[in-house]
Amino acid sequence: MTRTEFLKEQTLSAANKCRRTPMPKVSVADVPVSIAERKALALKWIFDNMPVYIGPQELIVGTRTFFAPLKGNEDGHDVFAYHLFNAIPYINKEDVEMFGRDQSYFNKTHFTPDFEIILSKGINGLLNDVAEREKDPSLKDINREFLSSVSIAYNGLKDLILRYANEASEIAKKENIEYDKKELEEIARICNKISENKPESFREAVQLLWFAHLGTILESFQFINYGRLDVILGKFLKDTPENEAQQIIECLLLKMYDQVDIHDNSYGKYAAQLVVTLGGVLPDGESAVNPVTMMFLEAIDKTRLPEPEFNLRINSKNPPEFLKKASELTVTGCNFVSYYNDDLFVESLIRSGIPAEYARDYGFDLCQDINIPGKGDFWLVYQPSLTGMLMQIIENNLNIESFEKLVCVFRSKIAEEIKTAVENFNKAQKQVLTYGAGNFEEYFNGVKNGLPLDRGGNSPMAPLPYLSALFHGCIENASDVVYEPYPIKEKGCIFGTATECVNSLAAIKKTVFDDKKYTLEEVFNACKSNYDGKDGEIMRSVLWNCPKWGNDDDYVDLIAKDLFEFCLTECEKYMTYAGGRVLGGIHQPHPVPCGAGLMATPEGRKAGMAVAVTLTPENGTMKNGPTAALKSASKIDPMLVQWNYCVMINYFSSVFKGNNGAEIFRKLLTGYFNGGGLQHQPNVLDVEDLKKAQKEPEKYKDLIVRMWGVSAHFVDLPKNMQDEMIARFSYM
Repeated sequence: MTRTEFLKEQTLSAANKCRRTPMPKVSVADVPVSIAERKALALKWIFDNMPVYIGPQELIVGTRTFFAPLKGNEDGHDVFAYHLFNAIPYINKEDVEMFGRDQSYFNKTHFTPDFEIILSKGINGLLNDVAEREKDPSLKDINREFLSSVSIAYNGLKDLILRYANEASEIAKKENIEYDKKELEEIARICNKISENKPESFREAVQLLWFAHLGTILESFQFINYGRLDVILGKFLKDTPENEAQQIIECLLLKMYDQVDIHDNSYGKYAAQLVVTLGGVLPDGESAVNPVTMMFLEAIDKTRLPEPEFNLRINSKNPPEFLKKASELTVTGCNFVSYYNDDLFVESLIRSGIPAEYARDYGFDLCQDINIPGKGDFWLVYQPSLTGMLMQIIENNLNIESFEKLVCVFRSKIAEEIKTAVENFNKAQKQVLTYGAGNFEEYFNGVKNGLPLDRGGNSPMAPLPYLSALFHGCIENASDVVYEPYPIKEKGCIFGTATECVNSLAAIKKTVFDDKKYTLEEVFNACKSNYDGKDGEIMRSVLWNCPKWGNDDDYVDLIAKDLFEFCLTECEKYMTYAGGRVLGGIHQPHPVPCGAGLMATPEGRKAGMAVAVTLTPENGTMKNGPTAALKSASKIDPMLVQWNYCVMINYFSSVFKGNNGAEIFRKLLTGYFNGGGLQHQPNVLDVEDLKKAQKEPEKYKDLIVRMWGVSAHFVDLPKNMQDEMIARFSYM
């Protein structure tokens, strides 16, 4: 058994569970320092006390062992809350009285830091930057408190790394152990070195990167993404033997999945899915694909786990072997790899005003949203449900005289909603930035007058001192990441339930205004009744058989193009209070729970049925195959999209068996990208395997499915999500 095979077995069996323990009841809430410093002290307490674990044959060490236990679920898996600060309070009664309520639990996560900051400086270098900044006599108290909080947090990280060094040394002293003593001594040497100094070798860099990431998810509990690891780590490869570097990357990927046995209560699966970005171009415009890029792809092939997700930036400057190897992974069921048209995304970002060197450096957060690692935070200004909004418009305009008038009223409603959302966002953003500037009286006066305490998950009561040091501008400006001191100020607006909306509009146009088969009131009443009765079912059948998105049919595709381009263009009119543009995207995650709350809709979808993932065809409507679906998506102007734009196609695995399936997929993808397509998330599966896995899950433990921006082992999903996945393969 190879090291990778052994470690994968250890990972899936949760060998590290032997050191895992419920979070003790501890509090730092009454320590007489600032909120930021108390938050850092809470994190340092975790660093100093969390049990350490080093498993046999591990080359990369470090894992979370503190969790806040919840009630176990039916299948016997442990269920844990990831937010440790519920168990280690740092907010006191005086804080709550001052702010009006406790927001210590606030944290939007979905950040993408720049780990190159710590790899290029080392922990001591980072702390030296803090100490140097503290010398500025013009700093306000809030700035000094922030810098102190960073120092506390990173001294805590040093402690954790040294504890791992000591653990390795102690294990190495024991007799009759199943460890390689020389490897333990090397772990101890590396940990001792990187606890202070910047890494020099490839393995040192990977180990420090992992500890740095571990710190982010201890502070923020989940969804802090990795960024461009091939670019970051490629600089440290140097003369490292290829087989040694390959082994280290494989160990890193397995470490990224070492909490697999811990499930949350929502999806019956591990709830810390994160994204690695590979490929694309460098800030100077040259290809970013390097030997480490290819090592990651090879490691994916050997480990084959649904996390982390891999988002591949496919650029015309990349060598052909990059897409060739990726295509081989996709057609063999690695349904956690997605593809981005890098040439167009970079061009669109530059067009929107992002400096070229930053635009070329984009990465991703959990939900496939574009981020500039460590330089920006494209968080939500607004996330409307287009279908929900359409249903309101229909209800209030049942006697409208034409389809064109209906669209006009709908567009006016969208414009009004975007304008109001931006205004509300800006009020909240101004509030938070006012506090960050040290203008506390103005901030609390605003709170008294009804202004919000927070801005989209960012609150002065929930600072992020550890994460802040991994963002450019935070130490330089002596300001927490919550107050947005980073250089790229852009935020985003994403439009949900897009497919259901355009299909509903097409069905209304066809049956109400073109064929005059029904009135708009009759259609709406049928939706209200959930197509009840024989007449309702007949109407539903007629509506369901109207033209549908994803079939290269201009009847519906041009409705979509008109609507989506209007939405995206409307976003461009606005700036945030901080001076960033409002960028546009289309995104619909969580298809089952989102559909559960949506009434029946005019395209023939019944109430509660799952919605489509972003711009994916609705289940059962893709009649003309994947090429037609991708052609529909490529009709939308790519220069209007700077954030999220997912097109997921569910392929029968038999399509790619034999006949050089990887080459078929590569040609399909490049044809789509050459035609203006932006993004593709493939799901390559045998639907019969899905059905068998429901009956005999123990035989299909390795079956991986793409749900939306995240993937999972199929057998770990609740049955309603399994059923929805099977329904995606119904095309009749």
